[in-house]
Amino acid sequence: MTLDRFDKIETAENVGDLWQTTLETLQSMGLPLVIYLTVDRDGRAPQLMTNLKAIYDLSAPTNDPFLKHCCSSYRITRTGAGFLDEHGYLGPSARAFIEDAATHGFRAGMALPMRLTGSDRYGGFNLGTGLSPEAFLSDVWPERERIRFLCLIVHRRMEELAATPRGAREFRDLLIAPHHEHLDQLSPREKEMMYLLARGLSRKEVARLCGISPNTASDYIKSAYRKLGVRNRVEAVQMVHNGEI
Repeated sequence: MTLDRFDKIETAENVGDLWQTTLETLQSMGLPLVIYLTVDRDGRAPQLMTNLKAIYDLSAPTNDPFLKHCCSSYRITRTGAGFLDEHGYLGPSARAFIEDAATHGFRAGMALPMRLTGSDRYGGFNLGTGLSPEAFLSDVWPERERIRFLCLIVHRRMEELAATPRGAREFRDLLIAPHHEHLDQLSPREKEMMYLLARGLSRKEVARLCGISPNTASDYIKSAYRKLGVRNRVEAVQMVHNGEI
């Protein structure tokens, strides 16, 4: 990895360019699968960017074992089904999530927690490969500190850009929301509302993230409820998590 890659990341003018450069750089380092996930101090209001969308189709990002088990320290953790034997403390749901990720290609990887001084959010990167544990330890793991340095630069620049009005809009446009055909009856904004609610955000948080007033957000949400035939947030969230929408 050359210094011009670092320069390109640090000088990225928009979230889309930054994300694309990040994916290309990590791929060149042997890490083709990228999950960037952060939440607020209460473990809510998740912000997710990934090129491995399918693993969140049936489970909300706030339930990702990465947040609970990898972010209590800054230690780099080996992740993926290939390293499950190292983590005997994981419960059935966490193991099921990790094993499902393996069916989508994430078999061996590393979790890189990070948090900037003064930031209310925590999380970081979970980077994956389809390698065997032995190949991963031989080919990728020795570069972990260099990879962590790169990800810290990306994280810092991402937060800088997301703090601006334009960057916040770009970041929101790149957030992941899985598609289900039952949602076709909803408008694009109503779909966004349903997925953000399913990820644990309050109505006020949804409004802030989408750049609209709480009253407008409530109108969209009520309209979506009517179209889906649900009475409240709990029923709507259950439909999302059950794959019904």
